[in-house]
Order: sequence, then structure tokens, then C-alpha cells
Amino acid sequence: MIDYSIKFKNLPQLDILLDNTLVTSQYKELLKSNYQREFPLFRDQQKYTVDYLKELASKAKQLLGWDWDREQYTLAETTLMHKDIERYLANGFNSITNEHDQLCHELHFCLHAVESNSTRDGWLQIEWFNDDRLPLPELLYPKKLNLEFGDIRLQNPHVGHHPLYLFQQNDYTNIMQTCKFHNYIKPGINIVTVSEPIKEFNANRYLIWFKARCPEFVELHGEQAILNYTGHPIIGKVVNLDDLVTVSTAPILELESITFNY
Repeated sequence: MIDYSIKFKNLPQLDILLDNTLVTSQYKELLKSNYQREFPLFRDQQKYTVDYLKELASKAKQLLGWDWDREQYTLAETTLMHKDIERYLANGFNSITNEHDQLCHELHFCLHAVESNSTRDGWLQIEWFNDDRLPLPELLYPKKLNLEFGDIRLQNPHVGHHPLYLFQQNDYTNIMQTCKFHNYIKPGINIVTVSEPIKEFNANRYLIWFKARCPEFVELHGEQAILNYTGHPIIGKVVNLDDLVTVSTAPILELESITFNY
């Protein structure tokens, strides 16, 4: 049975089937309770352009003292900029003012949108900006090495990235700060709109990479914890993939409703 459906205005609805696990059961209840209290936010990557990032960079310089003005925003540049957000939010969003909170959310989203060339070739995300969350123990982490078009992924609870992402990006700058285990379930819907298969995964080579780049991180958490949190947190899928193609390529996306079937 379909767990819930997402409707964007003037477009076919997307039907979501979740895996039958304890994590998805908790996630469904968290999602439903948040939707009953408040309508979520959907931000379209196509609106988050380089020009908009330059506007945000101007505000960031004025309010936070960050120099983000660049001629080109390459992956190397945006990765370093991401570190500014990580450092500033080391103690969480509760530690900053509301004005800075909104700016950091926009900066963070825009950075990743620009990395995807401001297209929907990556993800569609529906989210709530609150502190509602549930613990996600490492042995229950729903890891998957390959991303497939239509996967439903848990929303990242941190500004940092999970271990596999850093390994794939070869990003070893300030790993102690950047590498964050996905140890919480947040209310949000992240729909994968790209397929990213891994041709080969060698766990030994993977751990050697971490031990060479950040032995302190390995010593702190242990090799097994890194392996247990390795992979994308996939909890279900969009059933009607042809309709997802229609939605993800539509000129305009405006969220209309979410319907729960449980």
C-alpha cells in the first residue's frame, strides 16, 4: 500500500512506498505529526542560481564577515565555503539569531544547488525548519551504497556530510568538523532525481583513506561505526517513476499537498 502521496500544482501526484522497518515507522509518524501542525517548505533548485548566491554572499559579508565573492563557484570553492557554515553552526541553529538562521539555511541550500548547476538533477526536498527529531542508532541506519532515481532519502540532520559523501568527494579538509554521522531522523522528504551507481566499493581502501586523512576521527569513533554509517539513508521509493520525470522537468514546481494513507 502507498504510504503517502505528494502533489505539486498542475502536475501528477507522486506515490511513495516506504520500506517496512522500525526506522520508517518512526519516520512516518514524525512526518505526519509535523504536517498536521504546519505546511512544509519546498525550495526549487532552479531559483537558486549563481546570481542569487552572489546576493547571499553580500549579506554574508555584511552580517557574518565571510568573503564569498567569486568569479566562478567551482566545487573546490563551494566545498571550502561550506566549511564556514559548518564552523558557524558547530553548536546548532539554536545558537544563532533568527536572522542568521534564515541566511545560513539559504546559503547552505544555494551552495548545493549551484553545485548541481541550479537544476533538479539531484534531489527535490520538502522540509520543516524546526528541532523535531528522533535518534537513529548506527545499527538501524538504512544505508545504501547506490543512489537510484526515485529513492526516498532521509533528510540530513547536520550541515556536515556522511562518511561516504566525503570519500566520494575526496574532501578531507577538517574532517573532524565536516564528517557527521546521520544519527537523527528529521521531518522532511528528499526525493532523489539522479542515479549514482558505485562501480566498486572496497571497505579496506575506504578505511585506509580515513585513517590516512583523519586518524583522530577513526580513533574517536572506531572503524565499525564509520562502516555502519556508510551509505545513503534510503527508506523507500517513488512508485510512479514516469510521473517523477514529468515533475522533475516541469517549468514550475509549487507544492500543493501531502496525503497520508495510514
